[in-house]
Formats: sequence, C-alpha cells, structure tokens
Amino acid sequence: MNDPIGDPDLLLVEDDLPGEDHASPPASGLGWKVLIVDDDLEVHLITRTVLANVTFKNRPLLLLSAHSAEEARGVLASEPDIAAILLDVVMESDDAGLRLVRHIREVLGNRAIRIILRTGQPGQAPEREVIVAYDINDYKAKTELTSQKLFTTIVAALRAYCDIIELENGRKQLERANSILEQRVADRTAALARSNAELESFAYGISHDLQEPLRMVRGYLQLIRRRLGSGLDSETRDYMAFAEDGATRMGTMINDLLDYSRITTQPARFEPVDLRRPLDLALGNLTLAISESGAALTLPEEAALISGDEGQLARLFQNLIGNALKYRHPERHPDIRVVIEALAFEQRPGWKITVTDNGRGIARKDFDTVFNLFRRLDSGGPGGVAGSGVGLALCRRIVERHGGRIWVDSVIDEGSSFRVHLPAGLENSAPPPEASDPPV
Repeated sequence: MNDPIGDPDLLLVEDDLPGEDHASPPASGLGWKVLIVDDDLEVHLITRTVLANVTFKNRPLLLLSAHSAEEARGVLASEPDIAAILLDVVMESDDAGLRLVRHIREVLGNRAIRIILRTGQPGQAPEREVIVAYDINDYKAKTELTSQKLFTTIVAALRAYCDIIELENGRKQLERANSILEQRVADRTAALARSNAELESFAYGISHDLQEPLRMVRGYLQLIRRRLGSGLDSETRDYMAFAEDGATRMGTMINDLLDYSRITTQPARFEPVDLRRPLDLALGNLTLAISESGAALTLPEEAALISGDEGQLARLFQNLIGNALKYRHPERHPDIRVVIEALAFEQRPGWKITVTDNGRGIARKDFDTVFNLFRRLDSGGPGGVAGSGVGLALCRRIVERHGGRIWVDSVIDEGSSFRVHLPAGLENSAPPPEASDPPV
C-alpha cells in the first residue's frame, strides 16, 4: 500500500534518503531553492518533513512556502533563482495553479525553473490535457507521492535544472566569446583598413614625388647626348641607351603605380553604366595598337547595365584587351573576343565578362599570382614584352571595388580567357539570368 502524502503518520524521512552525488565538489553554502505552493498548511508541513535532510551535489534544499498563487507570484519575483516548484492546482480558484504556470513561463520568461504540478483533485486538471496545454515538467497526484517518490521527483527536477543552467551559462559564455572575437576582428579589420589606406596614400605620394627627379635624370641624359653628340664612343652610347631605357621603364612603373593608388585613394563615381560604353572608350584608346597588330575583334551587341565607375571600367577593358595585344602569339594575328552574359549567383543578378585571346597563354601555376602587384610573366628582355606588372593587379582592384571577382583560364600556346563577374547593382537592370559558370 502506498503511503500518501496526505497521511502524515507515514511520511517519515527514511534512512535511505541521505542525498545525491556526494562526489561533487563542495558547494558554496547556498541551498537549492524549492518553492512549495499549496493552500493546505498540512501539505507544507509534510513536504518539509520529507525533504528536510535531502541534499543534492552537497547542497541542501532551501524550502520556500506560498499559500496561494498570488503569494507565489511575489516570491518568484523576489527569488528568480528558484530551481523547482511543487505547485497545487486548486487554490484561490479552480485553475489558480495553471494560471501561475502561464505567468512563470510567459510573463516572467523563466524557462529554467522545473514545475511539478501536484493535485488532490485530478478531475479538475486531467493529466493528459494539462501536459499538452501547459509547459510543466511533471504531474503527480498527491495520493501517489510517497516520501521516496517525492525525493526522486525533486532530485530529477534539480538535475534537469542544473543541466539547463549549465547550458545557459555555456550559451552566455559562447555569446561573450563571440562578441569579443567579433570586436577583435572588427578592430583588426579597421586597423588593417587604416594601414592599407596609409600605405596607399604613401605610395601615391612617393610615386608622385619621384616624377620630378626622374624627369631630371632623363633631361640630363638627353642634354649629355646633345652636347657630346658624335664625340660619344659606341660603348658610351650603349650605356646611355641603357640608362634612358631604365628611366623610361621606371617612369612607366611610377605612372602605373599612381593609377593603382588612385583606384582607392580617389572616390569612385558609381552611376548606371551600359558596359558597352567603357568598352568603346577602351577600344578608342587602343586604336593604334589594334591596327598595328592586325587584330580581329568580336564584340557584344546587347546592352548590359550595372552601377559602376565608367572610367575604372574603361581601364579594366583597356588592360585586358591591351594584354591580349601585347602578349600575342608570335606566329599569328590576335583574335580577341569580348562576351558579356547575364547571370545570377547567390540570388544576385549580374554579368559575366569574358575576354578571350589566342595568344601565348599562361601556365596553370601562375593563374593566381598573375594578378599580384608587380608580378610579370615576361622579363621584358630581348623578344619580351615591356611592362610594369601592375595592369592585372589594377584589374583585380577595379573588379573588387565593384563587388565582383576576376580569374583566368589559359593553355600555353593556345590562349587565355579572363573572366569577370560583376553584380548588376541596379534593380531590374539585368535580363532574366541564363546558365553560367558560378564563381569558384
């Protein structure tokens, strides 16, 4: 026969209920707060008798009492760290306990406290309906709560409460760690941006300042050549030619470095641009080189609107087409095709620009490094192509500033295809997306 909680003669603290988890570290001295909510004074006395000597993780229970749902609200407001509540249903009203459950979960927002509903009138709150409708953790009829079952119920509730608190503490620590990490990343990103801006400003200033002494060097070399004229021997003439060529190449590098620095040191002017306009500007600047090389060009005809800086986009086309002309195959005329296709990647409309040539090609190992600043694949020596190694780095900087990316596919002695993805940047500016290669 069960010893019901309503029978005080049978509710004795048993010797086999000494506590739980004695191997746990010593507690801080605070007890586990358990709130007893019942309008029957005898239930309070019996519950306290049963749980008086119970410990969990070397911490005793600190038993609190409330004799109505209204009184319990006050206790809960002043004691937010209550671990478990033994809650009667019928008190000042037939559903006072159930209303208190809603108050705890919805008004106080307390999801950690373990709510053990116990009732002497199960008919007033049928277990199946209550479990489904209310966020409680256990349901007991007072007649089934023996001293052992009450001990088991409380310990299980405390263990669940500990798990929830540990998870919540872990979540807060993770949030703090993420917040600290995000702040560090933001600080370092800002520091890097400042450093890059200072470096670019420095490069711009130095490049600009070097122009004057370089002009002086070239001027004096020309003056020496005019003064001495025919008096120069062949060896000295060669030295003079080397010096002038070096000064010319340095001037080209300085001008290219200035152009590279201007991409970020000067504000871009983003506005609606049909990509054919900057392409036409680039071809106008390359008219002589195209004519001299005998190049054949295939160009797009369809409009392609983006939000961009027309001058920078013209430089992008000029560098890509200019490279195709400079690095042409020695045994054939350049055949250059410019294709602009609509695409959509990551739900964002945009355009894929492909500049394909039949030139010398680029080795696979150089696909990534070819866009690095001052990276040249041709030494510029006899039979080579003069250049500063800034052009493709400038292309990447322009593309990235427009929110896109650039890469190359190539086969040695067959040619190269430089591919650019640019977001449209304008609502409804792109036609329906077509099948295309996504960024890799």
